[in-house]
Amino acid sequence: MASKSSALNGAALFAGGAFVGTSLYTLARSYLANKKTPPNDESSSARKALEAATLAKPEGAVDDQGLYVAPSSTPNDALHPLYNVAGVMGIPYEARPALPVVPTLDTHADLGFDTPAPVSQLDPVSLDKTSFCASLLAMEMLVWANSGTVFTYESAVTGFGNYCEAQAPSADGPQVLCMQTRAGAGQAIAGFLAGEGSAARPAGARTTVSVLTNAEGLLAMGPALADLPIDGTDLVVHVSGASQATQDDLSVRNDYASALSTAVMLGDLGFEVLLSATPQESVDMTKYAYDRTTKKPLVHIFDGAYAACERRLLAPPSASVPEPLAYTGPASPETVLVMPNSTQSYHARALLLSLPTELRKKVGVVTVRVLRPWSAEALGQVLPRSVKTLRVVEEALAAWGGALYADVLEAALSGALGDTAPAVQSIVLAPGQELDACAWVELLQKLVQTSEPIALGPILEASARRSAKVVDLLALTGPQAQLVTFFGADSGSTPAAAALIADALVANKAAGVRMLSRYDNYAAEGAVRTDLVVSERQGAEIPMEVLARDAQSHVVVIGEPATLLRSYRLLEAVRPQGTLVLLASASNADEVAGLLSPADLQWLARQQVRVCVVDAQGVAQSLLESVQSSKGKSDGPSLADLAASVVAASMAKMLHVRHAPFLQDPALFQASSRALLDIAKDGWADVTVSDEDAEAANARAAHLAYNNVRPHTSSGAPREVTRASWALAAWQLLFHEAYATDAAALRPDLQEKTYHVTVSVNKRLTPLEYDRNLFHMELDTTGTGLKYEVGEALGVHGWNDDDEVMDFIRWSGYNPEELVCAPSVTHPGTIETRTVYQTLQQNLDIFGKPPKSFFEALGKVVASQDEARWIRFISSAEGASTFKMLSESETVTYVDVLHMFPTARVSMNWLTQNVEPIKPRHYSIASAQVAVGDSVHLLIVTVDWKTPRGSLRYGQCTRYLSRLRPGTKVTVSIKPSVMKLPPHDTQPIIMAGLGTGAAPFRAFLQARDYQRRQGKPIGPMYYYFGSRHRAMEYLYGEELEAYLADGVLTHLGLAFSRDQKKKVYIQHKIVEDGKQLTEYLVPELASNNKSVDDSQRGIFTLCGPVWPVPDIQEALVTAFIEHGWTREQAEAKITELKDDERYVLEVY
Repeated sequence: MASKSSALNGAALFAGGAFVGTSLYTLARSYLANKKTPPNDESSSARKALEAATLAKPEGAVDDQGLYVAPSSTPNDALHPLYNVAGVMGIPYEARPALPVVPTLDTHADLGFDTPAPVSQLDPVSLDKTSFCASLLAMEMLVWANSGTVFTYESAVTGFGNYCEAQAPSADGPQVLCMQTRAGAGQAIAGFLAGEGSAARPAGARTTVSVLTNAEGLLAMGPALADLPIDGTDLVVHVSGASQATQDDLSVRNDYASALSTAVMLGDLGFEVLLSATPQESVDMTKYAYDRTTKKPLVHIFDGAYAACERRLLAPPSASVPEPLAYTGPASPETVLVMPNSTQSYHARALLLSLPTELRKKVGVVTVRVLRPWSAEALGQVLPRSVKTLRVVEEALAAWGGALYADVLEAALSGALGDTAPAVQSIVLAPGQELDACAWVELLQKLVQTSEPIALGPILEASARRSAKVVDLLALTGPQAQLVTFFGADSGSTPAAAALIADALVANKAAGVRMLSRYDNYAAEGAVRTDLVVSERQGAEIPMEVLARDAQSHVVVIGEPATLLRSYRLLEAVRPQGTLVLLASASNADEVAGLLSPADLQWLARQQVRVCVVDAQGVAQSLLESVQSSKGKSDGPSLADLAASVVAASMAKMLHVRHAPFLQDPALFQASSRALLDIAKDGWADVTVSDEDAEAANARAAHLAYNNVRPHTSSGAPREVTRASWALAAWQLLFHEAYATDAAALRPDLQEKTYHVTVSVNKRLTPLEYDRNLFHMELDTTGTGLKYEVGEALGVHGWNDDDEVMDFIRWSGYNPEELVCAPSVTHPGTIETRTVYQTLQQNLDIFGKPPKSFFEALGKVVASQDEARWIRFISSAEGASTFKMLSESETVTYVDVLHMFPTARVSMNWLTQNVEPIKPRHYSIASAQVAVGDSVHLLIVTVDWKTPRGSLRYGQCTRYLSRLRPGTKVTVSIKPSVMKLPPHDTQPIIMAGLGTGAAPFRAFLQARDYQRRQGKPIGPMYYYFGSRHRAMEYLYGEELEAYLADGVLTHLGLAFSRDQKKKVYIQHKIVEDGKQLTEYLVPELASNNKSVDDSQRGIFTLCGPVWPVPDIQEALVTAFIEHGWTREQAEAKITELKDDERYVLEVY
């Protein structure tokens, strides 16, 4: 059952009331306990129960973990009304002495997106001296120190307000009121300013009221703020431009169009409107907002998406009055851009430096820092007299332009810009539209070349077609500046390592250190890109997002490369002759090559990129064991912190870090110094890259997205499997709109559409004494809406064996009936609720084959050091043969491995994170729906084998299916296949089936037989079938003989390999019929190369194991050669048939 991860406090509290409480219990009991529902109590009884619930707990009302439980009852029992209320709440009655195997979920607190940011991100700094921090934090510290009341709006979206909310419990600070953005959002502010204050703190003590919001919030509160009196209203509204494109790709960007449109409206009423673009500007303007002598409402709009999130050295804030406008450029330009002080103007000023000298002399930029009150005279003062054309570039909601265009045009027409006013033209950006560096260079060059009005569309198209030359802007930021880029999971070691290195460089007196992190919450369960500029001193002011372009990074560090490089082309971030550092356990070139695609290997070699590898986790684990063995298990840092220190220390020499805390420990320093291994790229440049490899490499996304200012863990959606009462499941059913619960969905956790079908026939086809169980199954699809085409496959969602699941539950000490909820893998942001037994039976493949990563994860939780060393050996390169023996020879399962290492007491949360989900097994459908109606047929062989040590193993799904009795329900889905009937009914079909590979061809025969009975002409059908013994495995033999007699089947070639001394396979039969098959497959050869209609061109199809494919292809090649072709011509024809989809293989 899936549920939307959202705060439903109101619904939950209402659910604690009388009638709904009874309904919740009714639903929960009927869905989860299959008990007869008790009658509803009268509302008065429920109210008494609510009162009683606050006084005392009845005896036996809580379980051993302190969680309310509903009483057992018989159909005639009356339900104690207490459970209609208290049972719904699902809150532990008293503190538990220890956490259970599954941690408890507080269903009233953990279902929202408003989880506060980690405290480590909010550590205050001193603003009285130069500090290395994000301007967003510095701004909030100023807000906290200078406000009497702070209103925060949707801090979880932008990160703006987190510091104030975290400090709110402080008694000596301002009152912090957390609000939601909605229509009329400013009414609370207006009411507070009217003198009402609040019950907690009356208005008047510290008069300044601060509002922290974003563009969307300002737009919503604009009408209410417009009614405020101007004189004497001490209100400061800080507006983060950061907004999430919820109607598009969820990317984080600055929405200046919404913010400026509202701010201008307020400014025309008397509000002061300030705009800041750089981190230092935003802090200085915040300081000015509180130190100004004139107290009237002020709106401060800043870059919340990029500049505010950047960590850098910030000078103590200045309270000086900001200059209304600032000019950047040559002394005598012909064209000047007039822009609001924003991300775009920040980019434009920086990219002026990339223009050739001759062009740079002709264009300048005026940035408007004080939008209201507007000063046309100030514009006239900053503009050089040589200006002939003013181009107003701004985001606007209207196509003609925004408020700034109207201001500049009015100034030009009024004569404020001189007797000869320059031409004023508008260049409009859509809300949230961002121009990359190439587009800006293209635009600036175009502005110099013409004075005519410019359309933005052709410029963007031109920049997309060709990559405009952009100078190395990084060199302008400081001498010997380097860009280091870290990619990794939110929970990995790369973000912390980047922060450690940045702090160390600042401590080493490097003045040009800057760091920006951008989060992709939907990549690999949360990924982050962190860019770090390393320079001895600060040079030109270049935005970080402009510097961090493709092929610019001197060093690229990739954590979790096996996951990220599979989906993203992250290597393109490194510049030629740069350095790539992979955080992995690989120790030689072959193992590193296993992490990279052939295209990546070739690209790295040709770009002459240095490739290094660091086994941060392995080194950290060894160091941690050493610490624990000498100081005790409870002492020492966490593994994650230690791994980050290993990464930072291993790169210290590369990045010229001389002194740092992570370099002071001798053991850490020595281990980390040895951890960085250079990998030789011998032969990588000559690696063969197939068309498939190249296509797969290019299909990867070019970049991580930027869709959040926080790590994935900051979302309120639970990342762990947690324990909850039955109330959560009931809420999901009652409030299905809010929780996005699809009550009709059979398996809402799956992406594909599923159906519930009924077993009608389960019949063994082979004799009981035969050692192979091949069986025929028919599933009734009546009323399910399931439709399928000939050749498609049926996905069966099998379950683990009931008895084996219960054995594992008893061994693990779990409660099989305990309800747990887990984050959905297929539907991010939702949670799924089920029992422990259901999870292990239907969802987790605990009896499947574990990968090496499972051993690595298990090694971190075992209590025994001996077991930990043994696991590390198995998962290391040295233990490859042992792992191969366990995996391929003994075919151990997840459960087997847990039994091997019994000191690992793992939780359900750990299992969900480290055990693969049960995947559907797909079987070729052995029927044509036009022939069998509401039914689907399968041909299956039970998979079982013995290991060298004598353990009996079973195929998970085939055993599940073989035990199903008629009437049992099965969950299935449909998967398309390459195996299809040809487009023309008269085309010849040559079919080759081995064993259960006969399934799709039974469907082919049924479909052609149906066409024949409808009076339609059908083409020839040749069928070659192979198995071991005719008496045992002549699958559907009677049907085949009947089709042959009726003329549906033209020829039947049977090969039973073990019925005679000399083994006969179907390729031998194909050689015997080579002449006829050649006429069907290459009819133009038989007709002396005359034109042949497509309806005469036959197809060759094969289904079965992969091993005979080369021999069967060779049989066809031999047949073509016997008709006079050379081998080269025959093999070329096979390739042509494959390209035309007339040579189709479905092998396993």
